[in-house]
Amino acid sequence: MYEEIFIAGSGGQGVLTIGRLIALSAADEDKYVTYYPSYGAEIRGGTANCMVKISSNFIYSPIIEIPSITIIMNMPSYVKFINKLLPSKFLFLNSSLIDEITKISDIYKEKSLKIFKISATDIANKIGSSVVANIIMLGAVIKATKIIENINTVKNVIVKNFKEKFWELNFKALNAGMETV
Repeated sequence: MYEEIFIAGSGGQGVLTIGRLIALSAADEDKYVTYYPSYGAEIRGGTANCMVKISSNFIYSPIIEIPSITIIMNMPSYVKFINKLLPSKFLFLNSSLIDEITKISDIYKEKSLKIFKISATDIANKIGSSVVANIIMLGAVIKATKIIENINTVKNVIVKNFKEKFWELNFKALNAGMETV
């Protein structure tokens, strides 16, 4: 197994949290993992992205050039990264916040790319809080890609990393994301 994951959005969308949860879950499943976050100085509202590598073998560098999976949470990140970091296998777009201006087929001719348009922000608002749009996207990614073998691994990582009062909402968001795929 070897996956390179690139995640982008704005500060405050939980982009780094998605990456961290994926990395911790993969590590709990005894895989090699790197996690490389990057964010603007202003943090909330500024750009944020991270790179995660998951492998069954040792990883020599955290840097990603051609991701196998790309997750984009907002329009500015779509514009900035779609031509640079188009994935080889899976593309996940938060369709609540992205009006696709570039047809993916125009810049990517490979037929094996699977594109998922997940209205993560809209679904999050319906279940009670826009702050869990990232967890909805996480659920969709895990179900579609199977980068984490057991969803209970992710739930255990959520329990370890969030306060108890947020568990139920995050589990609901995770399940809602999985149902979109």
